[in-house]
Amino acid sequence: MKKMTFFLLLVLNVAGLWAQTALENEQKYTHFREQLRNDFIYYTGDARIKGSHLPMEWRKTQNNKEICYWADAIWWQGHYVAVLATEYRLRQLHGQSTDSTLAELKEALETYNRLDRNAELCWNGDTALNGFYLRDDADESLVAAMHVDVISSDYLNNCGKLPTHGNAPSQDQAWGSYLGFALVLKLVDDTIVQQQVTQIASRMIRQMQFTDADGDESWQIINPVNGELIQTKGDIQWMQYAHAEAGKVLTGKRLDFGNSNQTSWKSVWDVLQNNMLITKSGNFRWYGVMVLSTVINEWGSGSANCYDWLIKMSDKIVKKRPDLEQTLIFPHLPLASIVLYGYPDSYQLNRAAYEGYLNSAPVTGAIHLLSDNITTQSTPPWHSLSLFCPWHTAVFGRFNMLDYMLLYNLFQLVVLEDKGSF
Repeated sequence: MKKMTFFLLLVLNVAGLWAQTALENEQKYTHFREQLRNDFIYYTGDARIKGSHLPMEWRKTQNNKEICYWADAIWWQGHYVAVLATEYRLRQLHGQSTDSTLAELKEALETYNRLDRNAELCWNGDTALNGFYLRDDADESLVAAMHVDVISSDYLNNCGKLPTHGNAPSQDQAWGSYLGFALVLKLVDDTIVQQQVTQIASRMIRQMQFTDADGDESWQIINPVNGELIQTKGDIQWMQYAHAEAGKVLTGKRLDFGNSNQTSWKSVWDVLQNNMLITKSGNFRWYGVMVLSTVINEWGSGSANCYDWLIKMSDKIVKKRPDLEQTLIFPHLPLASIVLYGYPDSYQLNRAAYEGYLNSAPVTGAIHLLSDNITTQSTPPWHSLSLFCPWHTAVFGRFNMLDYMLLYNLFQLVVLEDKGSF
């Protein structure tokens, strides 16, 4: 009887600890969401206002000055949209009001249109909604609103200057956006929002398609004002099959161009999936291949489904890059695959790994700070700029925690699905 009593007390104690940890993780999510809106976004409720509704990467105090920094902001915007889409669905499942989340999502999507309409102005062109967009438009006007001394951004560093590359579209900006758009279409049952996503995605993909004076078609990015080449076909064409297929997921039709529908380019995409780890320093291109695979639900050889392939690739990167100090690489992507396309036959959720990430996240958020020649850094796996780009370990500042928020929401959705609720 004593043994049984001890066993019951042990079970109850473990269950209590799990519940306490779950509550703490929920509280962390709430804190990070408030911090995002208050400290990392110029939140106005009107996305037509310059610099608004666009997450910064980091903020920090240096030489007694508070500095905040925007770069690759459209890439971050896609993940911000993903957080809002997953939050919307979770609130719906819990019977909570979705009004504020939906309103925030609409402003986040309208931000794409603002950055698109105003891009040509940087090169003395006219406003146009054509898929040629700025990565950010943050300038000194945000100093007071963000309670900082210095604004640093791609917009300030590059607007109106040659070369264009510093604050113009690139395919990597699209990668993050595709993920957010796909989750919106799957989880948000608002026709206006879905139309917004379809229109933005179509313009984003079409903008990477160029026809020259001889009528030759190729995947590259050209500044429509001055004709400057921004990203060559040598960068984009290897993924053109996947970009066109993403168009099918996001708009209902493959956005083919040139030869992207030919078998040869599908074969090139297969080669990329199967050999993405051929070099040790693939870094961001690894992310491109894996996030595109997640969105279009395709996988390389040796796996039966995208979920298994993503887990396999994650394990391989962990072994190839132990210096990143990660248990999983891009842990949000396998969960996103489940949310978007359901359970594969061989599905086995490694709950301990995901819970390990969530449980170990610092309550105050991830940091890497330098003060009086003393470096303070969060412990792994929260020691880099983001789980989305874990090789950025040298960046100093307080970080936006979009990685925690997206991972938390996706995990909650998958667990709910596991219980038959999703």
